[in-house]
Amino acid sequence: MSWEETFLGSSWPSQRRAKGYGGFESLLAKHDDLDFSTKRSIFETFRKLHPILKEQHFLNPKEEEDDPYESTQVTALIANPNGIFGVYSMREVFEYTRFWAIGSGREFALGAMLSQYDQLKTAEAVAEAGINAGAIFDKNSALPLTMFTVALK
Repeated sequence: MSWEETFLGSSWPSQRRAKGYGGFESLLAKHDDLDFSTKRSIFETFRKLHPILKEQHFLNPKEEEDDPYESTQVTALIANPNGIFGVYSMREVFEYTRFWAIGSGREFALGAMLSQYDQLKTAEAVAEAGINAGAIFDKNSALPLTMFTVALK
């Protein structure tokens, strides 16, 4: 599954979904061998991107002195027809079955989504509840929001 079929929310600067806009999407567009379809393929994609981020984008891979290996400095939420995936700075990849959140308001968003999950009728409504809670309670989060939806396989 290519990046064009994937929605990516990231801690990487200047993120936008529009093709060709934003640093990370620009990087992804230059590589047609990247795969976002499974946990394993996402891990391999970020493993391939790591040296490119270091060499061409001057990534500083240092987080902690005793880290077992270099950080990508990226936290990402990936949604595509195959599911919802979280990617963390040490290239750990997790798959989520209902919802997930990243960013400074994530704890508020996760609480709101959990509390509303059984009452709301659509995934979009659940996501909006989470985003609104994050924006209300986290001083580093704000509206407006841009919402994208994707049908699962």
